[in-house]
Amino acid sequence: DETRRRFLIPLWNVYSFFVSYAQLDNWQPQNGGWTSQSGQSPNAANAQMDKWIVERLAETTLLVRTALDVYDSEKATQQLEAFLDDLSNWYVRRSRRRFWKSEADADKAAAYTTLHHVLVEYVKLLAPFIPFVTEAMYQNLVRTVDENAPASVHHCFYPQAEAATLDHALLAKMRLAIVTAGLGRAARGAADVKLRQPLARARVNVGSQQEQADLAELADVLQEEINVKEIEIVSEVGELVDYKLLPNNRVLGPKFGKDFPRVRRALEALDPAQAARRLQAGQNLALDLGDKTVELTNEDVLVQTEARGGLAVASDKGVTVAVDTELTPELVQEGYARDLVRAINNMRKDAGLEISDRIELSYAANGDVAAALENFADYVQQETLAVLLTAVPLANPVFQQTVNVGGQDVELALRKTAV
Repeated sequence: DETRRRFLIPLWNVYSFFVSYAQLDNWQPQNGGWTSQSGQSPNAANAQMDKWIVERLAETTLLVRTALDVYDSEKATQQLEAFLDDLSNWYVRRSRRRFWKSEADADKAAAYTTLHHVLVEYVKLLAPFIPFVTEAMYQNLVRTVDENAPASVHHCFYPQAEAATLDHALLAKMRLAIVTAGLGRAARGAADVKLRQPLARARVNVGSQQEQADLAELADVLQEEINVKEIEIVSEVGELVDYKLLPNNRVLGPKFGKDFPRVRRALEALDPAQAARRLQAGQNLALDLGDKTVELTNEDVLVQTEARGGLAVASDKGVTVAVDTELTPELVQEGYARDLVRAINNMRKDAGLEISDRIELSYAANGDVAAALENFADYVQQETLAVLLTAVPLANPVFQQTVNVGGQDVELALRKTAV
């Protein structure tokens, strides 16, 4: 049941997402399949995202084959699960708008081509582990559009990749962005600020200049993922948190015996921020005791952090993210608008509308919620496919609901339009 919930359902959801939109747009794969040119988006950021998921697939292929070469099927499935997480929770989620948009442009074609290629190759990698689900997916993704393809996924050669051609820099850059985004969301959660509520700023500290450059390049992505208006890269972690190093007495006492007092004094003399960074990066601390040098691991030292005023902080793997939790009236209104979008899209589903149906929408609201609907009308309409958003009650709505936003009841009504 856990496998069904954590793997099979997310896998089928990605597959279903692709198939639903491909059918809606009547998209068909081109002869020859995916190449670096056929899958090239004119949008530089989207082109990089496409290239990354293909590189991530190649990396996974190498790791799975390496595991299977020594009959380690468990290690292979761990790599396959990790890839699905990146595919579902990063690539597809970040690319949704490319499939949603109405215009069938080159960027949308690149998204379809890339996702189709990745799904087909991923299905082949999965085939020995879940033979029947992958067979069903292969028949639809491949055989329905290419009658000359092998009759079964189990007749295909197992995928291969070249280690020498892997783009390690791109893989490291996106991995850093995924870790940073996760820490930003964790910091928000620690401060009990829901993700739909926009915040003013997130400040990020990473170890190297290359990592700083990588995050600066992906600042737009991080702004969306953490839901902040600005990403600021800071060079010193001390700008975000104050660190305190404490000896793990239970471990260090038996380990060093009579030298323990000297170890404790040497630990107190270290720069807490630098020492914490080394420990978080998995490196040991070297302590000079005068007549000898000893090393401490992250199990020997307790690192306490205290966020500086107005910030919520999370750290891991040498990355520290602090979010400014102070809310302005404008940010509060934008948060209300996002809550309303979620409620309206749930109404669309409950009303049985298709994903491409346009709607007319009316509301009855007061105060900040009414102001949010006025000030963020374009955003609400774009995200809900509403061609009309009005405070005037609709005649003959097909669905009505009262939702609570910001502690206020809001009356919403919608109807499908032929536009």
